[in-house]
Amino acid sequence: MGAFRELTVELLGRWPEPAPLDARVEERVDLADVVRERVTYAVEPGERVPAYLFVPTDVQPNERRPAIFAHHQHAGQFHLGKSEVAGLAGNPEQAYALELARRGYVVLAPDAICFEERGPYHGALDTPLGPEAGRDFERFEFTRRLLYGSCSQTKMLWDMQRGLDYLQSRPEVEADRLGCIGHSLGGQQTLFLAALDERVRAAVSSCGFASMTSILRDGINHNFGAYVPGWLEHGDVGELLAEVAPRAFLALNGATDRIFPVDGVEESFETARRAYDAAGCPECLDLGIYPGGHGFADGMRERAYAWLERWLGR
Repeated sequence: MGAFRELTVELLGRWPEPAPLDARVEERVDLADVVRERVTYAVEPGERVPAYLFVPTDVQPNERRPAIFAHHQHAGQFHLGKSEVAGLAGNPEQAYALELARRGYVVLAPDAICFEERGPYHGALDTPLGPEAGRDFERFEFTRRLLYGSCSQTKMLWDMQRGLDYLQSRPEVEADRLGCIGHSLGGQQTLFLAALDERVRAAVSSCGFASMTSILRDGINHNFGAYVPGWLEHGDVGELLAEVAPRAFLALNGATDRIFPVDGVEESFETARRAYDAAGCPECLDLGIYPGGHGFADGMRERAYAWLERWLGR
């Protein structure tokens, strides 16, 4: 474990208690080219996470495929989570879990804490309580964890790692070919997971991070998971990205993204690139800056999928 990764784990504070996965498949829907399963699994004693798992229908008996963890965005839309990346609701350009499954991958798309079934809307794909209910719920989850010596990022990472455990438990999955992808909040979480869990062989972050120094400079507020207590006393996002080396990491960002300053993205890459060069694998780190703002347009997703295919196969 690298020095900054070890330090980050320490700063993340108290981690949740483990529990057996006790995974259950609760529904199967045949979509012709893929099967969508609604599954749940335990992340802590007494707490289960709902997720969609996509399995291509052409997977043969005893065949194992690479698998991808697909993390949804934030967008202040707490009523949406797994359903958006699954193509069931929300913005069609966010349906990357379904699109990747149709390219041959096994894909897991869970709800993050505070979203969809794990938030105040309890799975309603609209906002009957108003958006402030989600914001208040997220703030409460953050502050109560601080009081117990933890933070939101700790919880989110823990739940993602349990998702990797679940993928590795599936008979269709080749356990040593795991990837991660996400936009916005999902891109942030992709970075944290790839940096702290070496099971992630290839990752794509879309509009997911910039240096925290640049974010503070520009007075930008972010989701509560972005803040690790004491972090900036020791390093920044560039040092975290450096911990992914020598594994494959692609970041995509809009040139005019108002919540992730492009100079803060480039600064982070300058730091990380030194680590990739030292590891002798500069080709494993890449950055794409696209015209426009905070989105995951068709061309960006095509590049993302090509990156995952390059490093994970199909």
